[in-house]
Amino acid sequence: MVGRASGSRGALSIPSSSDYQKLRATWTEPDVLVLLDYVEENRFKAGDCMVFQEGYFNNLLPQLPIQPNGHHKTAKNCHDKWESLKWEYYVASTIVGGLGLAYSVEKGANVMTEVGQLVMDELIKTQPEAAQFQHKGFKFWDHMNQFVPPDKARGTNAHHAGTFSMMS
Repeated sequence: MVGRASGSRGALSIPSSSDYQKLRATWTEPDVLVLLDYVEENRFKAGDCMVFQEGYFNNLLPQLPIQPNGHHKTAKNCHDKWESLKWEYYVASTIVGGLGLAYSVEKGANVMTEVGQLVMDELIKTQPEAAQFQHKGFKFWDHMNQFVPPDKARGTNAHHAGTFSMMS
């Protein structure tokens, strides 16, 4: 009989997918700072491009608090958050290095002139994710700037992402 185990008196109840709440990792600022401190302490294991394997974060998990929804962060959550932070850092570093725009943690590129806006618009065409830093900065810039190389390009044929020519 389908849905009944041998010797059982009632139907086997299988919870529907709506009974399961998909729990997502939420990252508070203190959680991110714990992650960044952990990465900074162990950066020598990552190499020049700051690439960590997912399992590397297993030792960090006991240091992270349980979320209010009961979810425990996983090594994959930590790996994904690190990759996301690193990507945002490299986008912000493109603005900081070589575009001729002033940059601050509070105001980002803080484009105030027409020429500055043209430079920023050109960057956004090639890197749409840079738009988020047009008027606000990357919150963890100062912390990451201490231990993450500002440019992920390496080698003799590497070109800086922030150097491009303006088309007329």
